[in-house]
Amino acid sequence: MKNMLKYLMFFAVLFSVFSCTDDELPNPEYDKGSYLNFAKNEGTAGVLVGANHFDYVIDYETIAAVSGSHDVKLVFDAANSTAVEGTDFQIINATDNLASGENTGKFTVRVLESGMTPIAKVAKFKLQSATIPNSNFRQDFTLSMSLVCNAATFVGMFDVNNGLFGSWSGQSIVQGPDPNTLLLKDYIEVGYDIKLTYDPNSGNITFTPQQTGYLHPSYGMISMKMAVSGAASKVDFCARKVTLNVNYYVNAGSFGDKVDTLTGI
Repeated sequence: MKNMLKYLMFFAVLFSVFSCTDDELPNPEYDKGSYLNFAKNEGTAGVLVGANHFDYVIDYETIAAVSGSHDVKLVFDAANSTAVEGTDFQIINATDNLASGENTGKFTVRVLESGMTPIAKVAKFKLQSATIPNSNFRQDFTLSMSLVCNAATFVGMFDVNNGLFGSWSGQSIVQGPDPNTLLLKDYIEVGYDIKLTYDPNSGNITFTPQQTGYLHPSYGMISMKMAVSGAASKVDFCARKVTLNVNYYVNAGSFGDKVDTLTGI
């Protein structure tokens, strides 16, 4: 009798697992690829001085491959933007087609040098289709666009306000040995150059952990790495300014995240 009860309980549990209603399952429409959204929510585009324009690609997608042919439109949200269409940017293909079997597409936005300044302007976009409904996520895309000056006109001498070592003048910054790199010469000590890698479009800076050359009397060599908080470092070639969010540390621990600013003289 006990064994019979065990079997009955097992089949009761099994039946309850496989007897869910449609309302308890994920929306079946998702499996049909009929929901539309951006691949990500935001992007950054910088047009280099003298380049005339910069083309930025905005990707979108559906949950799964579509059946049949569908047109998708990129709609500019002028009311919530600071950029002006036709002056600051152009949409190269305002309508894109998803063919049967596809689930990704793209639009191209052309950022115009003539309308850009070093201070970023923002353009917001939405997706629209007469045959594909929108999903309930990633429905807005924000493109931040600005003017980027050439690194060749940026290098030279700088004033430094260092979050750990204080302030000084006459800091040399030169172009690095690799594309899109800068060297902070003898920063912090003579013979120790700090190599920075920058994105020429966004101005974002990254760098690997590096020794500063400074020997702490108790803890030894002080090194530097990107801020633990994840705060971004930036270079503004037009304003000739570098902002480094940096973490200074030794083997025994960290001095914490600091902000170093270098301003062109």
